[in-house]
Amino acid sequence: MQHLPVSLKLAGCRCLVVGGGIVAERKIELLLRAGADVRIVAARLTNRLVEQAADGAVTVAGGRFRPALLAGCRLVVAATDDGPLNRRVAAAADAAGVFCNVVDDNTLSTFILPAIVDRGPVTVAISTGGRAPVLAQRLKSQFETLLPARLGQLAERAGRWRELVKKRFATLGERRRFWQAFFDGPIAEHLLAGRDARAERAMRESLIDRPAPPAAGVAWLVGAGPGDAGLLTLRGLQLLSRADVVLYDRLVSPAVLDMARKDALRLSVGKRAGERRMTQERINALLIEHVRRGERVCRLKGGDPFVFGRGGEEALALAAAGLPFEIVPGISAAPGCAAYAGIPLTLRGESSSVTFASASLEQGREPDWAVLARPGQTLALYMSIGRLEATARRLIDHGLAATTPAALVADGTTAAQRVLRAPLAEIAARAAAAGFGAPAILFTGPAVAVSPALEWFRPGDGVSDAGFAVAPPTARTAEATMPSRRSRPLTASPASRTRTASR
Repeated sequence: MQHLPVSLKLAGCRCLVVGGGIVAERKIELLLRAGADVRIVAARLTNRLVEQAADGAVTVAGGRFRPALLAGCRLVVAATDDGPLNRRVAAAADAAGVFCNVVDDNTLSTFILPAIVDRGPVTVAISTGGRAPVLAQRLKSQFETLLPARLGQLAERAGRWRELVKKRFATLGERRRFWQAFFDGPIAEHLLAGRDARAERAMRESLIDRPAPPAAGVAWLVGAGPGDAGLLTLRGLQLLSRADVVLYDRLVSPAVLDMARKDALRLSVGKRAGERRMTQERINALLIEHVRRGERVCRLKGGDPFVFGRGGEEALALAAAGLPFEIVPGISAAPGCAAYAGIPLTLRGESSSVTFASASLEQGREPDWAVLARPGQTLALYMSIGRLEATARRLIDHGLAATTPAALVADGTTAAQRVLRAPLAEIAARAAAAGFGAPAILFTGPAVAVSPALEWFRPGDGVSDAGFAVAPPTARTAEATMPSRRSRPLTASPASRTRTASR
């Protein structure tokens, strides 16, 4: 974040605008809507500005800029097409300690004016840091269609009733639960539909006749996806934004965490191999403790809660405690990383099934390598980087060819994604030489060979050479792209018979 979004109170404050053209006129309109005392410095004015000056809405302070005009100003806007003049205004503002916006010159500006969706007092400001104003306007148009026209009236009425609610409910928790029910319930619907009288009656009844809503704790086990914040589901976003407490894994991206309420309690319960870690029993206890307090707890888990995420253990602990919970699936790491690396998990004529497994098991037990080394499938191995060499060797020992195409995807779906492709027998040595680390997923199987041709996500230079020959699709593979009534849906093979460790 290069700019701190703030809302300035400008009512009655002097603001200077240097320039009198169409661009200046637009900036002046924004300042006037905020109640500013606008002074203009310009040799020429648009007809609209001439009218506003005649009506006393703005004051013309002369035709030439002088640094003395900045005295007493809260901010200044340089809106001319004269580059040297704009630079003099910016330098004078800097010397006077006055915030300055130079239109279309982000390097000279100490503040920027965002695109604004105005549902006063609800205001949505959209900024691209001055880099892409057309994009900001496009996003503004999208928000205009999403936000109800009477949203401002809803906020006004809630503000008017705020003191009554404070008197009615003694604690912050009771007031928060009331307002949550208010905005989700019929009173808000009446106000948004213009039924003000019915909303007033319903509000009075709520404050006089009804007790505070009871504290209703609940746990939401939410899959945060493989890394890219855009892959969080809509349901997951809705619940995360309502949570009082967020328990999150280390694989949950900061961009996803930023979607939580700013006042929500955030607790890191991440676990990393080889380090002292929070036990699963302690995580279960934290979930139960906060839900019993009446809090809404979002348990954010990288990928999907039920795919090597130990979400089942947490759900069982909540169920045993008699506490309510909801499970929100997420895009698991293997499908997400495969898609972003261009690896088809199934490809007719090449790979007829996919097996998801973990190479890291508890209590020294080994997975069923015979199942994992079965030919004609795609294998996706979670938590494989720590024992990659041993894993490759065991797969080869149990029947996979040393030349089997393999790919290692680290930090998948993120800007740091790296993909290493090599024959199975060479993948460990190449990964060590390239400095690959966790989190990473190993993919093996014939379908991996076509991934260079399907690679669409290339963040920087994080993708290696293929490391094996990539043959064109076979006739069977090409034929599989055409609809066929004879074709049968491909199903994933049973997961390996293992009890897996948590990520």
